[in-house]
Amino acid sequence: MDLEDLRSFAMVVRHGGFSAAERVTGDARGKLSKRVAKLERDLGARLLERSTRSVRVTDVGLEVYRQCEIIEEGLAATRAVAQRSREDVSGLLRIACPPGLSRFLGAEGLASFLTRYPQVRVDMHLTSRRVDIIGEGYDIALRVELEKETDLSLTMRQLGRGQRILVAAPRFLADLAAPVAIDMLAQMPTLSVGEHAEQHRWELVDDEGAQRRILHHPRLCSNDSSIVRDAALEGLGVALLHERACRQDIAAGRLERVLPQWHTTAAVLHMVFATRLGMSAALRAFIDHYADQPFFTLEAPPLATR
Repeated sequence: MDLEDLRSFAMVVRHGGFSAAERVTGDARGKLSKRVAKLERDLGARLLERSTRSVRVTDVGLEVYRQCEIIEEGLAATRAVAQRSREDVSGLLRIACPPGLSRFLGAEGLASFLTRYPQVRVDMHLTSRRVDIIGEGYDIALRVELEKETDLSLTMRQLGRGQRILVAAPRFLADLAAPVAIDMLAQMPTLSVGEHAEQHRWELVDDEGAQRRILHHPRLCSNDSSIVRDAALEGLGVALLHERACRQDIAAGRLERVLPQWHTTAAVLHMVFATRLGMSAALRAFIDHYADQPFFTLEAPPLATR
């Protein structure tokens, strides 16, 4: 059965005929008649007795009408539930986030978001894996990637752009016998964000657009960029980190940029979620909150370099 057929039948009964229903609904009398006739065929029962002057509801039609009222009440209740979910900023948000990005969410956005919306609970899963948002039941995922999301079933909201840069502790650089050159990186102690430490690949570009691929065996490898950053601060090697992850350390002199003309291609930081249609108020508030936060930028302050 078509809900619209049931609605048309209920309007005819409620207002005492096709003409009255036409005036109330704006639907043409002929259209209403066709919908009621279709409903009668679907049910295999006569619902209305028609004459040139009047319409009479059959006993079966009266019972069907009562069920239509129950259905309408249920639909109204369903709409009310959905409306409340759109307006009430509360409930659980399941978020997938790369480990290295989580410290910025907590320090610069997550705490203020939870303070602003005390009825919202957050379940944040830290993973470098590209999660299946719909299949695994996440509300939203944060990703830093070179390319935009290609899954047409998902929606993307860009937060910012940024690049990764080479950094090292001043004491590590001071102990080197010669200034760092691009051809030396593969033989130097390196610290890398990722997995599978046997061999890593850094894809670098310089300010003129030249490209270099550095194949190296990192001394330390972790999918948590905070661990790699801490190792760089301890003077364990050269690390390739997001500019924002080490900006304060560079400004304070705890880290220095290495080969500042070399860096990665700019990547996009974005939020990915299933759809805007029927989005919960909590998820909409989370997206809007982070859209106002300053994240990655291609601009870097003047820094000491080697």
